[in-house]
Amino acid sequence: MDIKIFLFVMLALTTVMTEQMDWGDNPDLVEEANTIEGRENYKIMVVIEGENIDLECQVLSTSEPVSDIVWKIDGKEEKPEDKPILSYAYGEVFMQSYFKMSSISRDRDGSTVSCNYARGQYGGSVRAVLAVFKVEVCQAGDGKVRITFMEAGRKSPRETYVEDRIKAKIRNIMDRGEIQIMTENKEYSVTVPYRKLAQKKHLIDLQPWLSQ
Repeated sequence: MDIKIFLFVMLALTTVMTEQMDWGDNPDLVEEANTIEGRENYKIMVVIEGENIDLECQVLSTSEPVSDIVWKIDGKEEKPEDKPILSYAYGEVFMQSYFKMSSISRDRDGSTVSCNYARGQYGGSVRAVLAVFKVEVCQAGDGKVRITFMEAGRKSPRETYVEDRIKAKIRNIMDRGEIQIMTENKEYSVTVPYRKLAQKKHLIDLQPWLSQ
């Protein structure tokens, strides 16, 4: 059983159980830097264009008969590939639903993915706003190129958690090497030998446009 579910069950032994929802663990799901009232169920999903997204939504907990978990993108219902996984403990039902988005395009920047559940008088949701970063490449001289990652549409203002996560993803793409990430106007760039870019097939496949 998922550790989060286990801890919730233990808490239920001494408190009144109520239905709650949450996202499963995903390092690309980050908190909003300044969460305002009414947006406590929102997170930001940091994505580089071309990546796949795997989301897990949890209902902690409900009772039988269970209702459907409904996934939506910008308010339009989407069908997950698989049915929810149900776990049973202490008379309660725990639900886990998985949803995948493949080859995220830059025009998804700012889209909202929501997981929704309603049973009886209870209705709730968790939401993730996509921050999709596009990739551009330009010549930097001496056999080097500058690779720049920038949010495709809007720029997330003062979102320190988004900045921390995109920098971590860039370091991971660059094999966690000792690289310097330059930041300017919410754009993040690294300068590397062209041969290093040529080794990154997933970046080349994005056809990031080599300019002078």
